[in-house]
Amino acid sequence: MGALPWLLLFLLLQGAKGNSGDDADTEEVVAILQESISLPLEIPPDEEVENIIWSSQRRLAMVMPGKEGQPATITVIDPHYRGRVSFLEPSYSLYISNVSWKDAGCYEAEVNMRTAQLSTTQLYNLRVYQRLLKPRITVNFEISGEGSCNMSLTCFVERGGMDVTYSWLSWGDSAGTAHEGPILRTSWRPGDSALSYTCRVSNPISNISSHPIPAGSFCADPGYPEKSSTVFCLLAKGLLLLLLLVILVVSLWVIRVYKMPRMRYLKRNRMRLRKRAKAGPSPA
Repeated sequence: MGALPWLLLFLLLQGAKGNSGDDADTEEVVAILQESISLPLEIPPDEEVENIIWSSQRRLAMVMPGKEGQPATITVIDPHYRGRVSFLEPSYSLYISNVSWKDAGCYEAEVNMRTAQLSTTQLYNLRVYQRLLKPRITVNFEISGEGSCNMSLTCFVERGGMDVTYSWLSWGDSAGTAHEGPILRTSWRPGDSALSYTCRVSNPISNISSHPIPAGSFCADPGYPEKSSTVFCLLAKGLLLLLLLVILVVSLWVIRVYKMPRMRYLKRNRMRLRKRAKAGPSPA
């Protein structure tokens, strides 16, 4: 008989735990930085809801559905979300606009029922990512005495954040070959196929590839980077000189067009004065 009260207490605790929603599964939600996201809330259609309490790191908002077609009463408590959240009927799912890094984290929706005097809890884990920029590649190579060239290609993307994966694709052989990781180490010998390498970066919301890198050009001609830079500088200087020449020609043309009517006017005045001088004063 002494064990019966303990058994009843255990069953009550288990029932309270189930009603509080502590054993609810957490839903993973992915959001894009500076865009919008919705945390979907499911409510049984036959239940009458007393209120819904949304929380994140602290209490976020309270929603009290209206009765008989009346609008819901919504109170946003956390100032971080004011002006950026709304609640989508009929379930009052949480809608966040202009998502920021600070919005990432755990969310909880506590739904309190009016009829059964029960509450259910739905949990969310919001992860925020931004769209990736085009990756950049640096190339380091070393030519050995035997003529082989050892290369190291490093792929990097600015402001990549978490959960970024890197992969390499090599082109030029019979089929594209994939390599995982931000660094690719390979070798090349004279006579080998001229391979090109492309780095691809991905995260849960986007993926983007770099321009193809013809690695054989670095090995076949060690001066390739310097020569390319020299050619670029000469081309830039040539374009600059051409631009200055065009500006000079246009300026001379404008000056000539501007002065031509004035010169014609002065010439006409001179001819009139000469005619008057030749005519002289009339005889008395």
